[in-house]
Amino acid sequence: MFVPSEILFAMGLYPFCLEIGAALFAGIGQSSRGLLEAESYGVPTDICSFHRSAIGHVSRNLFPKNILQAATTTLCDNNTKTTKICESMTGKETIVLDVPYEADDYSVNYLAKQLEDFTKRLEIVTGQKMRQEAFERAIEYSNQTREKMLEINELRKDPHSPLPGSNALGFMFPGYLLIGSPLSVEFFASLAAELREKIEESKRNNRIPPKDIIRILWLELKPYFNVDFLTKLERDQGVRIVFEETNYVYWDALDPQKPYESLAKKLITSHYNGPLERRIEVTKRLAREYEVDGVIVFSTWGCRRNNAAVPALKRELNKMGYPLLSLDGDCVDDHNYMPGQFSTRIEGFLEMLRGRKATTTSPHYETCAAGVA
Repeated sequence: MFVPSEILFAMGLYPFCLEIGAALFAGIGQSSRGLLEAESYGVPTDICSFHRSAIGHVSRNLFPKNILQAATTTLCDNNTKTTKICESMTGKETIVLDVPYEADDYSVNYLAKQLEDFTKRLEIVTGQKMRQEAFERAIEYSNQTREKMLEINELRKDPHSPLPGSNALGFMFPGYLLIGSPLSVEFFASLAAELREKIEESKRNNRIPPKDIIRILWLELKPYFNVDFLTKLERDQGVRIVFEETNYVYWDALDPQKPYESLAKKLITSHYNGPLERRIEVTKRLAREYEVDGVIVFSTWGCRRNNAAVPALKRELNKMGYPLLSLDGDCVDDHNYMPGQFSTRIEGFLEMLRGRKATTTSPHYETCAAGVA
Protein backbone atom coordinates (compact mmCIF):
# COMPACT_ATOMS: atom_id res chain seq x y z
CA MET A 1 0.00 0.00 0.00
CA PHE A 2 2.71 2.53 0.92
CA VAL A 3 5.27 1.86 -1.82
CA PRO A 4 5.32 5.24 -3.65
CA SER A 5 3.15 4.88 -6.72
CA GLU A 6 4.58 8.13 -8.09
CA ILE A 7 7.81 6.29 -8.94
CA LEU A 8 5.96 3.42 -10.58
CA PHE A 9 3.71 5.58 -12.75
CA ALA A 10 6.70 7.69 -13.79
CA MET A 11 8.35 4.48 -15.01
CA GLY A 12 5.24 3.50 -16.98
CA LEU A 13 4.45 0.69 -14.53
CA TYR A 14 1.21 -0.20 -12.78
CA PRO A 15 1.04 -0.95 -9.06
CA PHE A 16 -1.08 -3.85 -7.85
CA CYS A 17 -1.76 -3.80 -4.12
CA LEU A 18 -2.26 -7.16 -2.40
CA GLU A 19 -4.48 -5.67 0.34
CA ILE A 20 -6.75 -3.96 -2.20
CA GLY A 21 -6.86 -7.16 -4.23
CA ALA A 22 -7.97 -9.04 -1.12
CA ALA A 23 -10.65 -6.42 -0.44
CA LEU A 24 -11.98 -6.65 -4.01
CA PHE A 25 -12.19 -10.43 -3.80
CA ALA A 26 -13.98 -10.09 -0.44
CA GLY A 27 -16.58 -7.92 -2.16
CA ILE A 28 -17.45 -10.73 -4.59
CA GLY A 29 -17.58 -13.41 -1.90
CA GLN A 30 -14.26 -15.10 -2.68
CA SER A 31 -12.41 -14.58 0.61
CA SER A 32 -13.11 -18.04 2.00
CA ARG A 33 -11.39 -19.78 -0.91
CA GLY A 34 -8.31 -17.61 -0.54
CA LEU A 35 -8.18 -18.08 3.23
CA LEU A 36 -8.52 -21.86 2.94
CA GLU A 37 -5.81 -21.98 0.29
CA ALA A 38 -3.46 -19.94 2.49
CA GLU A 39 -4.16 -22.21 5.47
CA SER A 40 -3.32 -25.27 3.40
CA TYR A 41 -0.07 -23.54 2.47
CA GLY A 42 0.80 -23.26 6.16
CA VAL A 43 -0.04 -19.59 6.74
CA PRO A 44 -1.10 -19.10 10.40
CA THR A 45 -4.77 -18.27 10.95
CA ASP A 46 -4.09 -15.55 13.53
CA ILE A 47 -2.52 -13.00 11.17
CA CYS A 48 -4.24 -10.27 9.19
CA SER A 49 -6.91 -11.68 6.89
CA PHE A 50 -5.98 -9.17 4.15
CA HIS A 51 -2.60 -10.87 3.88
CA ARG A 52 -3.84 -14.42 4.41
CA SER A 53 -6.46 -14.19 1.70
CA ALA A 54 -4.06 -12.37 -0.66
CA ILE A 55 -1.51 -15.16 -0.28
CA GLY A 56 -4.24 -17.67 -1.08
CA HIS A 57 -5.27 -15.78 -4.19
CA VAL A 58 -1.64 -15.53 -5.32
CA SER A 59 -1.22 -19.29 -4.97
CA ARG A 60 -4.38 -19.73 -7.07
CA ASN A 61 -2.89 -17.51 -9.81
CA LEU A 62 -5.79 -15.06 -9.62
CA PHE A 63 -3.74 -11.86 -9.47
CA PRO A 64 -1.92 -10.23 -12.42
CA LYS A 65 1.57 -11.52 -13.22
CA ASN A 66 4.15 -9.22 -11.69
CA ILE A 67 7.73 -8.21 -12.46
CA LEU A 68 8.69 -8.04 -8.76
CA GLN A 69 7.33 -7.62 -5.24
CA ALA A 70 7.85 -4.41 -3.28
CA ALA A 71 6.93 -3.59 0.30
CA THR A 72 7.61 -1.10 3.05
CA THR A 73 8.17 -1.74 6.73
CA THR A 74 5.66 0.91 7.73
CA LEU A 75 2.25 0.25 9.28
CA CYS A 76 2.19 -3.54 9.14
CA ASP A 77 4.74 -6.19 10.09
CA ASN A 78 3.05 -8.63 7.72
CA ASN A 79 4.14 -6.63 4.65
CA THR A 80 7.63 -8.05 4.36
CA LYS A 81 6.64 -11.58 5.35
CA THR A 82 3.78 -11.68 2.85
CA THR A 83 5.91 -10.45 -0.04
CA LYS A 84 8.59 -13.02 0.77
CA ILE A 85 5.96 -15.78 0.66
CA CYS A 86 4.75 -14.38 -2.67
CA GLU A 87 8.37 -14.44 -3.86
CA SER A 88 8.46 -18.20 -3.31
CA MET A 89 5.34 -18.52 -5.47
CA THR A 90 6.14 -16.09 -8.27
CA GLY A 91 9.89 -16.57 -8.51
CA LYS A 92 10.29 -12.78 -8.70
CA GLU A 93 12.58 -10.78 -6.44
CA THR A 94 11.38 -8.76 -3.47
CA ILE A 95 12.47 -5.22 -2.62
CA VAL A 96 11.79 -3.94 0.89
CA LEU A 97 11.90 -0.24 1.74
CA ASP A 98 12.95 0.25 5.35
CA VAL A 99 10.94 3.24 6.65
CA PRO A 100 12.58 4.80 9.74
CA TYR A 101 10.72 5.52 12.95
CA GLU A 102 12.13 8.98 13.64
CA ALA A 103 11.19 11.96 11.45
CA ASP A 104 14.55 13.73 11.17
CA ASP A 105 16.95 14.71 8.37
CA TYR A 106 19.05 11.57 8.76
CA SER A 107 15.98 9.36 8.37
CA VAL A 108 14.77 11.27 5.32
CA ASN A 109 18.17 10.97 3.60
CA TYR A 110 18.38 7.28 4.55
CA LEU A 111 15.01 6.49 2.96
CA ALA A 112 15.56 8.79 -0.03
CA LYS A 113 18.68 6.79 -0.92
CA GLN A 114 16.63 3.58 -0.77
CA LEU A 115 14.04 5.09 -3.12
CA GLU A 116 16.78 6.03 -5.58
CA ASP A 117 18.15 2.48 -5.42
CA PHE A 118 14.62 1.15 -5.89
CA THR A 119 14.28 3.22 -9.06
CA LYS A 120 17.63 1.98 -10.36
CA ARG A 121 16.55 -1.61 -9.76
CA LEU A 122 13.32 -0.97 -11.67
CA GLU A 123 15.40 0.38 -14.55
CA ILE A 124 17.38 -2.86 -14.66
CA VAL A 125 14.31 -5.10 -14.39
CA THR A 126 12.30 -3.21 -17.02
CA GLY A 127 15.16 -2.22 -19.32
CA GLN A 128 14.02 1.41 -19.43
CA LYS A 129 15.31 4.57 -17.82
CA MET A 130 13.45 6.88 -15.47
CA ARG A 131 12.80 10.03 -17.48
CA GLN A 132 13.04 13.23 -15.43
CA GLU A 133 10.09 14.85 -17.15
CA ALA A 134 7.93 11.79 -16.48
CA PHE A 135 8.94 11.84 -12.82
CA GLU A 136 8.14 15.54 -12.50
CA ARG A 137 4.77 14.96 -14.16
CA ALA A 138 3.96 12.16 -11.70
CA ILE A 139 4.92 14.45 -8.81
CA GLU A 140 2.67 17.15 -10.22
CA TYR A 141 -0.24 14.69 -10.52
CA SER A 142 0.39 13.71 -6.92
CA ASN A 143 0.29 17.33 -5.78
CA GLN A 144 -2.89 17.98 -7.76
CA THR A 145 -4.50 14.98 -6.09
CA ARG A 146 -3.42 16.26 -2.69
CA GLU A 147 -4.99 19.67 -3.36
CA LYS A 148 -8.30 18.09 -4.39
CA MET A 149 -8.28 15.82 -1.34
CA LEU A 150 -7.76 18.86 0.89
CA GLU A 151 -10.61 20.64 -0.88
CA ILE A 152 -12.93 17.68 -0.35
CA ASN A 153 -11.93 17.38 3.31
CA GLU A 154 -12.78 21.05 3.83
CA LEU A 155 -16.11 20.73 2.02
CA ARG A 156 -17.05 17.82 4.26
CA LYS A 157 -17.03 20.12 7.28
CA ASP A 158 -20.15 21.77 5.86
CA PRO A 159 -23.32 20.27 7.44
CA HIS A 160 -24.88 20.25 3.96
CA SER A 161 -22.24 17.80 2.68
CA PRO A 162 -24.01 14.67 1.39
CA LEU A 163 -20.95 12.40 1.12
CA PRO A 164 -21.49 9.20 3.18
CA GLY A 165 -18.47 8.08 5.17
CA SER A 166 -19.36 4.48 4.27
CA ASN A 167 -18.37 5.37 0.69
CA ALA A 168 -15.37 7.49 1.62
CA LEU A 169 -13.82 4.51 3.43
CA GLY A 170 -12.99 3.16 -0.03
CA PHE A 171 -10.88 6.16 -1.04
CA MET A 172 -7.53 4.55 -0.17
CA PHE A 173 -7.58 3.03 -3.67
CA PRO A 174 -7.44 6.37 -5.57
CA GLY A 175 -5.73 8.23 -2.71
CA TYR A 176 -2.80 5.86 -2.20
CA LEU A 177 -2.52 3.32 -5.02
CA LEU A 178 -3.40 5.61 -7.94
CA ILE A 179 -1.70 8.75 -6.68
CA GLY A 180 0.85 10.06 -9.17
CA SER A 181 -1.41 9.31 -12.13
CA PRO A 182 -4.12 11.33 -13.93
CA LEU A 183 -6.66 8.71 -12.77
CA SER A 184 -6.35 9.89 -9.17
CA VAL A 185 -6.57 13.56 -10.15
CA GLU A 186 -9.66 12.91 -12.27
CA PHE A 187 -11.41 11.00 -9.48
CA PHE A 188 -10.90 13.58 -6.75
CA ALA A 189 -11.44 16.58 -9.04
CA SER A 190 -14.79 15.15 -10.17
CA LEU A 191 -15.75 14.35 -6.60
CA ALA A 192 -14.85 17.85 -5.37
CA ALA A 193 -16.89 19.48 -8.15
CA GLU A 194 -19.91 17.26 -7.51
CA LEU A 195 -19.71 17.76 -3.74
CA ARG A 196 -19.50 21.55 -4.07
CA GLU A 197 -22.44 21.57 -6.49
CA LYS A 198 -24.64 19.48 -4.18
CA ILE A 199 -23.79 21.62 -1.14
CA GLU A 200 -24.66 24.81 -3.03
CA GLU A 201 -27.88 23.23 -4.32
CA SER A 202 -28.88 22.25 -0.79
CA LYS A 203 -28.31 25.81 0.44
CA ARG A 204 -30.19 27.35 -2.51
CA ASN A 205 -33.19 25.16 -1.69
CA ASN A 206 -32.97 26.20 1.97
CA ARG A 207 -32.65 22.65 3.17
CA ILE A 208 -31.96 22.50 6.89
CA PRO A 209 -29.55 19.77 8.02
CA PRO A 210 -31.02 17.74 10.89
CA LYS A 211 -29.90 19.06 14.27
CA ASP A 212 -30.01 15.72 16.05
CA ILE A 213 -27.62 13.88 13.69
CA ILE A 214 -24.88 11.89 15.44
CA ARG A 215 -21.51 12.88 14.00
CA ILE A 216 -18.89 10.13 14.01
CA LEU A 217 -15.14 10.07 13.32
CA TRP A 218 -14.18 6.65 11.97
CA LEU A 219 -10.76 5.12 12.63
CA GLU A 220 -9.16 2.31 10.61
CA LEU A 221 -11.04 0.50 7.83
CA LYS A 222 -14.36 -1.36 7.41
CA PRO A 223 -15.58 -4.81 6.33
CA TYR A 224 -15.17 -5.18 2.58
CA PHE A 225 -17.27 -8.31 2.20
CA ASN A 226 -20.94 -8.01 1.31
CA VAL A 227 -22.46 -6.49 4.45
CA ASP A 228 -24.36 -3.23 4.65
CA PHE A 229 -24.28 -2.33 8.35
CA LEU A 230 -22.42 0.94 7.63
CA THR A 231 -24.94 1.98 4.98
CA LYS A 232 -27.83 1.20 7.32
CA LEU A 233 -26.07 3.06 10.14
CA GLU A 234 -26.01 6.27 8.10
CA ARG A 235 -29.34 5.76 6.37
CA ASP A 236 -31.59 4.48 9.16
CA GLN A 237 -30.08 5.46 12.52
CA GLY A 238 -29.49 9.19 12.27
CA VAL A 239 -25.71 8.82 12.03
CA ARG A 240 -23.25 10.62 9.79
CA ILE A 241 -19.66 9.42 9.47
CA VAL A 242 -18.30 12.92 8.90
CA PHE A 243 -14.67 11.90 8.42
CA GLU A 244 -12.31 8.94 8.34
CA GLU A 245 -8.76 8.70 9.60
CA THR A 246 -7.64 7.11 6.30
CA ASN A 247 -8.52 10.26 4.32
CA TYR A 248 -6.50 12.68 6.41
CA VAL A 249 -3.88 14.49 4.28
CA TYR A 250 -0.84 14.49 6.55
CA TRP A 251 1.91 15.21 4.01
CA ASP A 252 3.26 18.42 2.51
CA ALA A 253 3.26 19.13 -1.21
CA LEU A 254 6.05 17.23 -2.95
CA ASP A 255 9.03 19.12 -4.40
CA PRO A 256 9.60 18.04 -8.04
CA GLN A 257 13.23 19.17 -7.71
CA LYS A 258 13.72 16.86 -4.69
CA PRO A 259 11.35 14.00 -5.46
CA TYR A 260 13.06 11.25 -3.47
CA GLU A 261 13.45 13.40 -0.36
CA SER A 262 9.82 14.53 -0.63
CA LEU A 263 8.52 10.98 -1.00
CA ALA A 264 10.72 9.82 1.87
CA LYS A 265 9.33 12.53 4.13
CA LYS A 266 5.80 11.61 3.08
CA LEU A 267 6.35 8.00 4.13
CA ILE A 268 8.06 8.78 7.41
CA THR A 269 5.63 11.44 8.65
CA SER A 270 2.53 9.29 8.20
CA HIS A 271 0.42 9.20 11.36
CA TYR A 272 0.48 5.42 10.99
CA ASN A 273 4.28 5.47 11.29
CA GLY A 274 6.46 6.45 14.22
CA PRO A 275 5.29 7.09 17.78
CA LEU A 276 1.65 6.49 18.71
CA GLU A 277 1.48 10.06 20.02
CA ARG A 278 1.51 11.25 16.40
CA ARG A 279 -1.63 9.28 15.59
CA ILE A 280 -3.31 10.37 18.82
CA GLU A 281 -2.70 14.05 18.04
CA VAL A 282 -4.12 13.63 14.52
CA THR A 283 -7.20 11.87 15.89
CA LYS A 284 -7.81 14.59 18.47
CA ARG A 285 -7.40 17.30 15.82
CA LEU A 286 -9.90 15.60 13.49
CA ALA A 287 -12.42 15.13 16.31
CA ARG A 288 -12.29 18.87 17.02
CA GLU A 289 -12.30 20.06 13.40
CA TYR A 290 -15.26 17.88 12.38
CA GLU A 291 -17.15 18.56 15.63
CA VAL A 292 -17.88 14.90 16.24
CA ASP A 293 -20.03 13.43 18.98
CA GLY A 294 -18.04 10.22 19.21
CA VAL A 295 -15.35 8.06 17.65
CA ILE A 296 -15.61 4.50 16.32
CA VAL A 297 -12.55 2.37 15.63
CA PHE A 298 -12.94 -0.83 13.63
CA SER A 299 -10.54 -3.29 15.25
CA THR A 300 -9.95 -6.01 12.71
CA TRP A 301 -8.78 -9.40 13.97
CA GLY A 302 -5.05 -9.96 13.57
CA CYS A 303 -4.08 -6.26 13.44
CA ARG A 304 -1.82 -6.00 16.48
CA ARG A 305 -0.71 -2.48 15.56
CA ASN A 306 -4.19 -0.99 15.78
CA ASN A 307 -5.58 -3.17 18.55
CA ALA A 308 -2.65 -2.34 20.83
CA ALA A 309 -3.26 1.37 20.22
CA VAL A 310 -6.97 1.37 21.11
CA PRO A 311 -6.61 1.74 24.93
CA ALA A 312 -4.34 4.79 24.53
CA LEU A 313 -6.62 6.33 21.88
CA LYS A 314 -9.64 5.78 24.10
CA ARG A 315 -7.96 7.27 27.17
CA GLU A 316 -6.79 10.44 25.41
CA LEU A 317 -10.08 11.00 23.59
CA ASN A 318 -12.07 10.46 26.79
CA LYS A 319 -10.01 13.22 28.43
CA MET A 320 -11.37 15.61 25.80
CA GLY A 321 -14.95 14.39 26.15
CA TYR A 322 -15.09 12.16 23.07
CA PRO A 323 -16.41 8.64 23.77
CA LEU A 324 -14.82 5.85 21.74
CA LEU A 325 -16.38 2.57 20.65
CA SER A 326 -14.07 -0.25 19.55
CA LEU A 327 -15.83 -2.68 17.21
CA ASP A 328 -14.11 -6.06 16.97
CA GLY A 329 -14.50 -7.68 13.58
CA ASP A 330 -12.76 -8.45 10.32
CA CYS A 331 -12.29 -6.58 7.07
CA VAL A 332 -12.11 -9.63 4.81
CA ASP A 333 -13.20 -12.83 6.61
CA ASP A 334 -17.00 -12.80 6.94
CA HIS A 335 -16.84 -15.72 9.38
CA ASN A 336 -15.60 -13.21 11.95
CA TYR A 337 -18.60 -10.94 11.47
CA MET A 338 -21.20 -11.15 14.26
CA PRO A 339 -24.20 -8.99 13.26
CA GLY A 340 -26.04 -9.42 16.56
CA GLN A 341 -23.09 -8.27 18.63
CA PHE A 342 -22.44 -5.37 16.24
CA SER A 343 -26.02 -4.16 16.45
CA THR A 344 -26.15 -4.41 20.24
CA ARG A 345 -22.93 -2.50 20.81
CA ILE A 346 -23.65 0.19 18.21
CA GLU A 347 -27.18 0.75 19.55
CA GLY A 348 -25.84 1.10 23.10
CA PHE A 349 -23.17 3.56 21.94
CA LEU A 350 -25.64 5.68 19.98
CA GLU A 351 -28.09 5.72 22.87
CA MET A 352 -25.34 7.05 25.13
CA LEU A 353 -24.38 9.74 22.58
CA ARG A 354 -28.00 10.85 22.16
CA GLY A 355 -28.30 11.10 25.93
CA ARG A 356 -25.24 13.34 26.03
CA LYS A 357 -26.62 15.58 23.26
CA ALA A 358 -29.89 15.90 25.16
CA THR A 359 -28.19 17.07 28.36
CA THR A 360 -25.74 19.61 26.94
CA THR A 361 -25.93 22.26 24.27
CA SER A 362 -22.41 21.33 23.17
CA PRO A 363 -21.29 17.69 22.80
CA HIS A 364 -17.66 18.71 23.22
CA TYR A 365 -16.53 19.82 26.63
CA GLU A 366 -13.15 19.64 28.25
CA THR A 367 -14.02 17.17 30.99
CA CYS A 368 -13.45 13.48 31.41
CA ALA A 369 -16.28 11.42 29.93
CA ALA A 370 -17.11 7.79 30.25
CA GLY A 371 -15.87 5.83 27.24
CA VAL A 372 -17.19 2.66 25.68
CA ALA A 373 -14.79 -0.21 24.97
